Amino acid sequence: MVRSTILATYNQTPVAGVGRLAITKKLVLWLVLVLQVGFIGCIWLLQMSRGQESQQRGAMDQLGGRVNFVASGEAPIEKMALVGGTHCPHQQENVNRYDRDFYQMKPERLNESHLPDYNVPAYVDAEMGLTPNLWCYREGTINESQRLNDVDYLMAPPQCRCESGWHGRDCGQPEIIWRALMTSNRASKRGGSTPLQLVEASSTSLHRLFYMLELGAWDHLSLELLELQIRALIEVVDYFLIYYVSNGSKERSLESMLGSQTSYTLLRCSSESNCSSSMAYSHFRRQLWQQCGVQMQAQDLLLHGDSGTVYAPAALKFLKYYAKDVLPLKFRLKYNVYGFYWQHPKKTLLNGVISSLGHLHSAQLDAHRLHRLASSTLGDLNHYGGWNCELCLPPEQIVLLLQSSNHRKLPVKLPNDTRNAHIDANYMQQLIANGVHIDGATQLHRLREQSEKYFAPEEALQHSSQYGQLLVNLYDVDVLEDLQDED
Repeated sequence: MVRSTILATYNQTPVAGVGRLAITKKLVLWLVLVLQVGFIGCIWLLQMSRGQESQQRGAMDQLGGRVNFVASGEAPIEKMALVGGTHCPHQQENVNRYDRDFYQMKPERLNESHLPDYNVPAYVDAEMGLTPNLWCYREGTINESQRLNDVDYLMAPPQCRCESGWHGRDCGQPEIIWRALMTSNRASKRGGSTPLQLVEASSTSLHRLFYMLELGAWDHLSLELLELQIRALIEVVDYFLIYYVSNGSKERSLESMLGSQTSYTLLRCSSESNCSSSMAYSHFRRQLWQQCGVQMQAQDLLLHGDSGTVYAPAALKFLKYYAKDVLPLKFRLKYNVYGFYWQHPKKTLLNGVISSLGHLHSAQLDAHRLHRLASSTLGDLNHYGGWNCELCLPPEQIVLLLQSSNHRKLPVKLPNDTRNAHIDANYMQQLIANGVHIDGATQLHRLREQSEKYFAPEEALQHSSQYGQLLVNLYDVDVLEDLQDED
């Protein structure tokens, strides 16, 4: 009996030890689990705190972008966005103003300028002062001080007095637009499409104009011509979108040309292969939104051009005020070579395109494809949409251009057929002086400012001392003698 009790006790002792070991293992496992949960919780809380800090910092940055902190006794300073080649001092404003570009031709008796509620003859309307105020385009009118009662209204509606080369009731149609409208009207009567849908000019119909300027290789640019391009359109273009190819940044040169009051964004490409117009457009659209808060709209106008073209600002300004929708339009440009003093015998060429921004999507965001889709033009053989200046470079720079890979696009003839024949600056000076194209066969037409209506852009003529190389043939002995005689 005693032996059986001892054996039973001996047999139960290992079982109890095994139970305690199992409990210990469970406690250890639970402890490890609790530690893991606590560690994960700490990490989660740390991430939450960092996220809140970043949100607060972003909110403060946005608040700082909207608030100007003013020191005591000082005027508030307007903060201008200038980040990574993007500059937008007037983020949502248009460079043009209706009340600045138009003026109101008021009747002599302002208290009688109400609209009649019945039909009356035009001459009675004029005498009684029933005609409403007439708005005239300031640039296209002759006498701004003229009043409605000074005009002969014999059976005719009131109309502003237009300068030569301006048309329309409010004198807002420049010659190039007037002729384009006549051409489109004839085309529409034959069943064709009308490239322009026009509305009456007002402060609410004014569109923004974005100018995509493709400069190509920076080393082959005429900085004189580039500055002229910018200055000619600086009072018409709302945003300059400039892209170029260079190994080094040229932002300082461009910024000095554009000035501090111009809105622009710049893009430098390392090679031409990664500098397509579609890629540049996507970059500009993103930068304008991120840096300036500007969202490009379908009704905005997009102008695309290259480094050799100066567009007529009057035509662009008309489209900003009067165009509801613009189908792709090409420009017929005056074809100059070496400078505005030589013209190619072809007289004109088609280059550049403008359209409402919504039509760019049908061209897969490619401005060059948009140009190919354009079926109508602005300008004709005698009234140009702008100027294209080919090889308007110093002789030394033309030689470098011909030595580069781009020379394949240009037909070149060597001075002679000998083995050592080569093109140098002296040879180029002879071609420029005599008006011979680099193909060696095409004789250019000489132009003179006194006898040529559209000799050069108005901006160049007004600042002739700054653009002398483009206006005067410095290698022509006869021209230099004429200049000396004038002095």
